[in-house]
Amino acid sequence: MRRRALSDDQLYEKMEQVLRAKQLYLQKQLTRDDLARELLTNRTYITRALTGRGLSFPQFVNTFRTERALSLMMGPEGAMLPPADIAEMSGFSSVDTMNRYIKKSAGTTACAVRTRIREAD
Repeated sequence: MRRRALSDDQLYEKMEQVLRAKQLYLQKQLTRDDLARELLTNRTYITRALTGRGLSFPQFVNTFRTERALSLMMGPEGAMLPPADIAEMSGFSSVDTMNRYIKKSAGTTACAVRTRIREAD
């Protein structure tokens, strides 16, 4: 018996759920194929679900990594963690990539975020 295909919206929701629950975004080398295998689908459906929302696969995954990096920065030891450690613990391949995505997400640099956190303490 064939399974009924998920709509793009349903697949996108499932992609979000699996990435969060299994923290797949922490894998630096995560690919569409990896996610497709996890969801028992194929990379074409993954791509279609993302492009329907104006996202590429790296943009999608880096959204989760950015959330993680900001969460780490705002945590109790966040001010003490070097940027390279935060990038590593968030799944980013480099500090530069992390900084670029934080700037897109938060509208300011990672350094400014950290400064605000320190001043708030």
